[in-house]
Amino acid sequence: MGLTIPDGVQLTAFDDDFYRDPYAIYEKLRRLDPIHKDAQSFFGESWTISQYSLVHSLLRDDRLSVDPRSIGLRRDPRADNAVTLREPDMMNLDGDDHQRLRKLVQKAFTPKLVHQSSDRIERVIDERMALVTESVFDVVSQLSKPIPTIVIADFIGVDSSDHEQFKAWTDTLLMQGYPMPSAEQWQAIVAADGELRTYMVEVIERRRQTPAEDLVSRLTVAQSEEGQLNDREIIDMVCLLIGAGNFTTTDLISNVIYHSLLQEQGSATPEAIVAECLRFDSPVLAVRRFVKEDIALRDVVLQKGSVVNLLLGAANHDPDVFPAGDEFQISASDRSITFGRGVHHCLGAALAKMEATLTLTKFRERFPNAKLIDSERSRRMDFRGFRSLSVSA
Repeated sequence: MGLTIPDGVQLTAFDDDFYRDPYAIYEKLRRLDPIHKDAQSFFGESWTISQYSLVHSLLRDDRLSVDPRSIGLRRDPRADNAVTLREPDMMNLDGDDHQRLRKLVQKAFTPKLVHQSSDRIERVIDERMALVTESVFDVVSQLSKPIPTIVIADFIGVDSSDHEQFKAWTDTLLMQGYPMPSAEQWQAIVAADGELRTYMVEVIERRRQTPAEDLVSRLTVAQSEEGQLNDREIIDMVCLLIGAGNFTTTDLISNVIYHSLLQEQGSATPEAIVAECLRFDSPVLAVRRFVKEDIALRDVVLQKGSVVNLLLGAANHDPDVFPAGDEFQISASDRSITFGRGVHHCLGAALAKMEATLTLTKFRERFPNAKLIDSERSRRMDFRGFRSLSVSA
């Protein structure tokens, strides 16, 4: 690859070299230009940061925003419709608005409440694995995709009789993860979004009358006690979970099973494999921030109004923090920043790790002689997982 610094599409899975091995591209960028000014960008002035120390620091820097409106950009410039023009959800808010929502929502994600979900998650995993009857099967379509969808539906408070409809809505909404959905895809996304939101209004009303052990019930209680959550905010949180807590967990489970089959792990526990997979092959490769005021960073200035891409995948392989970081190491330091840092640290981290750990545990028990047959990586911006993962039972 010579000394040419990777830029633009070369830092996405739409480039063949990156698609084959993103970490080789990251190593080159981190070594040659860790504070890289992008020559090609969808946003005006843009920077890409690849060293662990810089990424770790900037994740906590309140001069950076998660809300594109802070520098005059639209939330989603790809199209004009009811989904792209909606006000930002908690993940894309800063300051008091973010803290108010997070304070209420995190009550549903305490370690105790997540742990109490383990029996239900195990039941979902057992049911999905019981449906695998072929000698060769696709892990993605059979396990890693449906398991998080059903778990999230159950966690939210969707009745089991509505799981198939919920899955259909979810599959359609996740098309927003495509770089540029077609007009027909946007039409389907908007329709699914409207139907899901209408359904959730009914769920909220039912849970308000008869609370249960689920997220919607907890959020309606928080609403009535503190008077701070309205129905739209509850529904926004549900939709946020469908995206942020669904396909990323699908990718995590796929990556974990792939590496458990590919690597010689000996007696390594599922917990240890999941932890190292989150560092070595994270489902989230990058996050974006917006510069609210000038930031002096070594010998450059990130100017107000510019965009910063923080490469979590590159940081997690930085040899200054992880010696031999390009190798899968069960004993690697647990300092990965896959779930972020600071006020925007992922609320669903414990739930995602539990799902992946339980799925790998059950997978090993049910398919002790499983072998990797074939695989195809997905091509998405800033995310890493599998389109298919063929395994022999």
